[in-house]
Amino acid sequence: AVLAFLKGAILLILAFYAIFALIIIRQVDLMSQALTTVISPIFKFLSIIHAGVAIGLIFLAWGIL
Repeated sequence: AVLAFLKGAILLILAFYAIFALIIIRQVDLMSQALTTVISPIFKFLSIIHAGVAIGLIFLAWGIL
């Protein structure tokens, strides 16, 4: 029972982290619209990669657990 609780807790925490990563994408997009700089596309790219890694981590944890 404890092991099942830990698995669920880990997956829930990773899901919240993925939601946070998606919010970061939105915030970077809003920032890029408000303040256009040379490195804005780099920030957008990094935020998308970050969200992809966060979502991929959920699937990796689901497979391992």
